[in-house]
Amino acid sequence: MKTIFSIILFWGVMSAHGSDPLTNAPASGTTPVETGFQLVKQEDDISIYIRWLLVDEKRSARQMKVTFAVEAPEEKALSVLLDDSSFTSWMRGTRDYHRVHTVDSGNWYSYIQFSIPWPLNDQDCIIHYQMQTATEKITEIVLTGEPDYLSTVEGVTRISHMEGMWKLVSAGADRTLVEYVIFSRQPSSFPRWITDPIIQNNMIRTMSAFREQAVRRTSEQGDKGMGNEVTERR
Repeated sequence: MKTIFSIILFWGVMSAHGSDPLTNAPASGTTPVETGFQLVKQEDDISIYIRWLLVDEKRSARQMKVTFAVEAPEEKALSVLLDDSSFTSWMRGTRDYHRVHTVDSGNWYSYIQFSIPWPLNDQDCIIHYQMQTATEKITEIVLTGEPDYLSTVEGVTRISHMEGMWKLVSAGADRTLVEYVIFSRQPSSFPRWITDPIIQNNMIRTMSAFREQAVRRTSEQGDKGMGNEVTERR
């Protein structure tokens, strides 16, 4: 059951279906609304926030924000995001992740496929990563879905829209504040009362695994730094 919705974990949003007092979700059949971020789950010092954004005159969709701290320097947290080989070990529900094109060290395209049990198709997306240094202490990686960048794979459903960002803020020599924001306009056919607990629990596990990776890299001797050698595939 959990893996059925692992793809939802990645973008963390669905169309509005019914009202939810906690997140101010618009009720079905009512005028779509926009809201501010509201805390919906907090566990293991990881906080999940949701807000609703207008998609069109008939529908709102959720944007998710996750915040937490890592007891590791910013460069070690960043090294987890830049290490292609470790992605599937911390991002839950991924069957495949590989880089398909590198423009430069801060600009690349990656293919991600999510494992979805039968009778549903696996799903995939192509993400354009653009790394920006906002200040000396802040690094941002902007995520943009590029569904037409590669041909579709037979038997795999392509995600039509996704956008988001990783933000890493240095809070001292051995502490980093992490913010992950993700949004998709693509609607879902699953009711939120089923998917919400699964999405939130999987997101907590994913970010816990990310944090463990960064802390381990800090403690390891002879660490190779900012990720392993990149192998591009198409």
